[in-house]
Amino acid sequence: MSNPTLQFSPACIKSLSAVEARPEVSNQHEFNGVIPLKRMFGLDGFTREAKFSVRGSNITAAANVTWYDAREQHPTRTEHRLYFQTNAVMQMAQEGDNILIGFDAGNNLHLILIPQGGDGYRGVLETWELA
Repeated sequence: MSNPTLQFSPACIKSLSAVEARPEVSNQHEFNGVIPLKRMFGLDGFTREAKFSVRGSNITAAANVTWYDAREQHPTRTEHRLYFQTNAVMQMAQEGDNILIGFDAGNNLHLILIPQGGDGYRGVLETWELA
């Protein structure tokens, strides 16, 4: 049984890099806040619960995410990031899998892992794309 189809607005997607997906490479637990993420989240920081899931399966997890500026104290630079807590979904992530981030109609934040070769997999996406 798979998850029901959700409509997201706004949303973006990318392929996971080694540092985003493999704790033995880096225990980073965050995505760089590039322009598509800044358009979704704005520039003000927040912490909120998000629903993580694996497309095509019943595997889900609720975990907090934090949107923040790692260079907040720097007078001329910003470096936004989306930090996520360790959870069962992201522990399954592999380098090259797609991650879809978006808000549903109820303004709930979702992060959907799309394994390579799975339904909806878009191939290797080097940068965030609007979905």
